Amino acid sequence: MLTRCFKLVVLLFFWVVLSGCEGQQPATVIVPDRTILLEGVTLKISPGQIPVETLLKLQLQSEQPLKKISAELTGVSMYMGRIPLRFTQDSTTGLWQTDFMLGACADPKMTWRLTLTLTDVAGQTRQLVTEFQSSWRE
Repeated sequence: MLTRCFKLVVLLFFWVVLSGCEGQQPATVIVPDRTILLEGVTLKISPGQIPVETLLKLQLQSEQPLKKISAELTGVSMYMGRIPLRFTQDSTTGLWQTDFMLGACADPKMTWRLTLTLTDVAGQTRQLVTEFQSSWRE
């Protein structure tokens, strides 16, 4: 009789636990692009929370027409090597863009330095530097 009661309690426990899971959908968090403004240049990084080990897109729009962009990412919080970025220009929108990934490290809020070298159509070059933080996937 005691074994039968125990089985009934265990069955009831699992039924309560499993019924609590029904109908629940994982929350969808929509994070807009991260926008950085630098001396006539707008940078947009998506997704905006900048998760590590995920394909990221960086778009650049300049007030002045540009002929060439070279860029690199380096770790500030921790040495993570040098990540060169190769931009291409979209012929329809005029936006410059690149895809890249950031590696994970021990710091959940790793700080990165982006160094941009911009060459305008007249051949003049200028360098812009900004920093941002990546995050672990949650």
